[in-house]
Amino acid sequence: MSHLLYEKYERAEVDIDYLLHWEILEPNRCGFVYVKNPRYPMEDDDREYLIRKPTPEERREIVINLIIECNGRSFSIPNLAHKLGVTDRTIQTLLRSLQKEGLIQIIPRKTKTGAQKGNVYRYIGEPCEKYGSGLTLKLLYDPNTDVGFRNWAWKEHEFAHNKIWHSIYPLCKEKFKCRIARKKYLQGNGYPLIVPEDIRYLVLRYCYWKGDEETYSRQSHSDNGLHSKDGTIKIAIEPLNRTEKIKFYGYTLSVEICGTKDNPVITITDSEDNELLGVFTWFDENVIDRSFELDDGLFEQFFILGDFATR
Repeated sequence: MSHLLYEKYERAEVDIDYLLHWEILEPNRCGFVYVKNPRYPMEDDDREYLIRKPTPEERREIVINLIIECNGRSFSIPNLAHKLGVTDRTIQTLLRSLQKEGLIQIIPRKTKTGAQKGNVYRYIGEPCEKYGSGLTLKLLYDPNTDVGFRNWAWKEHEFAHNKIWHSIYPLCKEKFKCRIARKKYLQGNGYPLIVPEDIRYLVLRYCYWKGDEETYSRQSHSDNGLHSKDGTIKIAIEPLNRTEKIKFYGYTLSVEICGTKDNPVITITDSEDNELLGVFTWFDENVIDRSFELDDGLFEQFFILGDFATR
């Protein structure tokens, strides 16, 4: 597409000069893991480390699959915590939670004298070769396999709003890339499309522009003239199977929320003529781009990015 607002979306990139040096920050990882980049150093990739951060749901699945793989053998909690970039207490709390859910057994190991010597963990849930979507430590640390783990940090997308673009849009682009990679992984391995986080809201981030042909042409070829009115509309996912009406700049859109909690499907139509504008899911790049030439010689455009959020 060559429309003005879509060009704005394409131009919204993170400045590589401001990316964090993750190897320096490793002691305070906050759930991030660091994977040695096999392409470093190359002309088109100067990252010494790739970063990945599992969500709590993804971390839970990785731990369950580790227990299945160990098959009753013990493992080191400090070592696992280090590999997942979290504290020992986080792993211990997760293991107790899995025990309460009836998914694992925690069996104390004892020495010949009766003293406790760690624990053995055994999976007792529904029999399976791999739990959930099959996420493992091996996949998390495989630099040649992209299954859609988060690979960005908030510092890279600090809030800013200027006359060119809103910094949330490059963040959405990074999310879309990860989610499409997860979709390819799930479909390629025969797993159902289940969202790996507790999403609660659909967030519609929109831009609107209106002007004459001369202004349109001038701004379309300018690196610093992409002005528009930006805004955000937030809609709760639940209850499902309902329709919401949203309004902006004279337009009324119908937002139909269906699907399941694990994979909601959002259908957006123009309320005036029932034209289908887009179908949004967590696993796709959710973009609506509309352009109109009005009777008075003016151009009008709006552009919507659909994101899903936990809060």
